[in-house]
Amino acid sequence: MFKNILEEEMARRSVFKDSSKLLPDYVPKTLVHRDEEFRQLARIFRPALESRVGQRALITGSVGVGKTVLAMKFGEELKSAAKKRDVKLDYIHVNCRKQKSPHMVMQELSNHYLKLPPRGFSPEELLKESTKWLEKHDAYLAIALDEIDFFIQQNGPDLLYALTRSGEELGALGRISIIAIARDQNFTRSLDAGTQSTLMHNVIHLDKYSAVQLVDIMNARIKEAFKADAVEDDTTTLVADIAARWGDARLALELLWRAGMLADDEGKSRVTPEHVRQAKAEIHPEVRKEALRELQLHEQLVLLALARRLKLSGQAYAMTGEVETAYRVICEEFDERPRGHTQLWEYLKHAEELGLVDLQSSGKGQRGQSRRISVPDVPVKSLAEELKRLLKARK
Repeated sequence: MFKNILEEEMARRSVFKDSSKLLPDYVPKTLVHRDEEFRQLARIFRPALESRVGQRALITGSVGVGKTVLAMKFGEELKSAAKKRDVKLDYIHVNCRKQKSPHMVMQELSNHYLKLPPRGFSPEELLKESTKWLEKHDAYLAIALDEIDFFIQQNGPDLLYALTRSGEELGALGRISIIAIARDQNFTRSLDAGTQSTLMHNVIHLDKYSAVQLVDIMNARIKEAFKADAVEDDTTTLVADIAARWGDARLALELLWRAGMLADDEGKSRVTPEHVRQAKAEIHPEVRKEALRELQLHEQLVLLALARRLKLSGQAYAMTGEVETAYRVICEEFDERPRGHTQLWEYLKHAEELGLVDLQSSGKGQRGQSRRISVPDVPVKSLAEELKRLLKARK
């Protein structure tokens, strides 16, 4: 039975070519919009290859701005550059949120070189044994400590202190380089002056991505993850507009992945804006019934007109003129006299203030003051159903 289910699933048509290219742990061949930050890391770590001197850097930025993937991609390139120069250098990436204690972090480090028993060694001893191995084999290590701010909050600064001082105290001559990764620099306040100094000289802050940058990032991944023409341009634009609120590429890629899975579930050959809205609702269910209930009658009618227009067109956006036309039809349906253009625009601006819609400039090819309107957070089908229920209740 299960074998048949698996065979059926494998035979099904899919929009994906390789969905793993959208997952958080995938390191792409090229980093989009992080060239300058990569160059900064290269400048910082140049002495690690030329003079065999351990270096320190701190990468900061909010969730989804590419801190982890930047460090991992740089680690790959650093290893490759070292090999060309006959330098034995390895890169280890440690997620300090998963490795919850100093002992677990040091165990992961030492296991890379040594086969030591899981118990019987303190974190300091594990570091010492690893450093001895590096000395004996004339080798070097670059270690990335991801989410180090969370780790220090839970465990204190001793681990970072030990690693930054390993060259001085253990005679390792700077064989260990460190890339610390954190959301911001505030965690450094709990460090001693010396450790703080070693990190704060080389801080690389990653700004949030803009909607335009997110489109570029997604287009690069879409080529790797999806079949040709499987993702509509409107779909990518809508995902970018949603994720740009936080500048979060991770959210953008997760929305793409979920939207693609929904398209597969429906047997569709293309990923549409409605799939994105459904995916967004799964991540953060946001049919905001309280906000909808408190709207005036004609505000609800305007939103219903927008939802129906988007559902009918299958597009990510509707123009104000299209919504106004649909609104007049809705008013006839509910036996209401439609309000004028200026009042309709006020309704839309209020809906934007409540976070129910997004209003944007019309772009090329549109006349006058027309605006593009989208519903980014919920499936328009769900929005229309809830509004229709509320409007019937008013009657």
